[in-house]
Amino acid sequence: MTKKILLSTLFVVNMAFSASAKTKLEDDMRLFLTWFDGRFDNFAQTVEEKDSKAEFPHERIHSIFKRVDLPQIGEYVFYVQQFMDGDETKIYRQRLYVFTISKAEKAIELKINTFADEKAVMNAHLDPAKLRGLTADKLDAPKGCEVYWRLNATRDKFEGSMKPGACRVVSKRSGKTLIISDDLFLTKDEIWINDQARDEQGNYVFGNRSNTHHKLRRARMFEGWTAVLKDGSTEMRGEDLPADSWDGKRNLTIHDQGGRVAINERFSAELSQLAYRNGTRVLKLGVVENATGKTVAYTWANEDATRIGINLRWIQAGFTVKQ
Repeated sequence: MTKKILLSTLFVVNMAFSASAKTKLEDDMRLFLTWFDGRFDNFAQTVEEKDSKAEFPHERIHSIFKRVDLPQIGEYVFYVQQFMDGDETKIYRQRLYVFTISKAEKAIELKINTFADEKAVMNAHLDPAKLRGLTADKLDAPKGCEVYWRLNATRDKFEGSMKPGACRVVSKRSGKTLIISDDLFLTKDEIWINDQARDEQGNYVFGNRSNTHHKLRRARMFEGWTAVLKDGSTEMRGEDLPADSWDGKRNLTIHDQGGRVAINERFSAELSQLAYRNGTRVLKLGVVENATGKTVAYTWANEDATRIGINLRWIQAGFTVKQ
C-alpha cells in the first residue's frame, strides 16, 4: 500500500513539474515572439569598426523577421529576408522560420526552412499573399540544423545555439559538406548573430574570421519628407523663395539604423543611431553626397526621439516615427 502511495505521489509531482515547465516555456515563447518580430541592422557596428580600423570588420547586414499566418505550416511562423550593404536588392538569404516548444530540450526550437522557389516569395514581408498555399513539401529543413533558444535567469536575453557538429549541409557551389554552427543572442533591442561554416577538414568557409557576432540593433521605421532647391544651389538663400523653387518628396519611409532615401540625384538623407566614444547614443539625420558617401551636414537628437528634422535653407528634411 505504501509503495502504491509513493508511486502515485511521484507521478503527481512529475506531472506538476512538467506542467510548470511547459507554462514557463509558453511564457518564454510569448516574450520571444515580441522581441523577434521586426527589422535589425548592424550599421552602427560597421561605423565603429571603420573608425577603429578593425582587423576583421563585419559586413553590414539587415535582417527582416516578419510573422506570417500559415497554420498549415505551424503556429509560430516567420518569413525571413536578409540583405547586405544597406541595399535591399542584395538579398543573400530567404527563409521560413518555424518555432515550437521542445519539452525534451527545455527550449524554444527553431526549424529553419528553405524555399524551393525563392523568387516566387521575394519580399513576402511586404506581400504575405505570396506565401499563400505554401505547403511543407515545398520547403526543406535540414536535420540537425535546429536552433534552440533559452531565456537566461534574469529574463533579459535569449541565447540560441545549434547542437555541436549536428548541422551538415552539402554546398551547392562546391559540392563539399559544410559543418555549420550558430551562436546567437536576442534582447528586446538587439539580435547578435555569429554563424560559421567549415568543411570536414576544418577549413574556414564563411563567417567573421574574428569569430565575433554581427551586432544588429532593432530598426524603427520613420516616415517623412524632403525638399531641395531645383536649381542645384547649396547656398543659404533664405526661406522666402517661391514654392515652385523646391523639388519636394513626401511619404518617404526610412529606418533609423543607417537607412537612406534619395533626395535627388546628388544627395540622400540618412537616419542612424550612433554612439559617441563616451557611450552616449544619439539619433542622427545626415545629408549624404551620393557620389562620395560623405556626410555634408547633419543634426542629432536623443536616441529614442520620435521626430527629427534639418533645414539648411537650400535643403530640408523631416521624419516622424511610424506608429
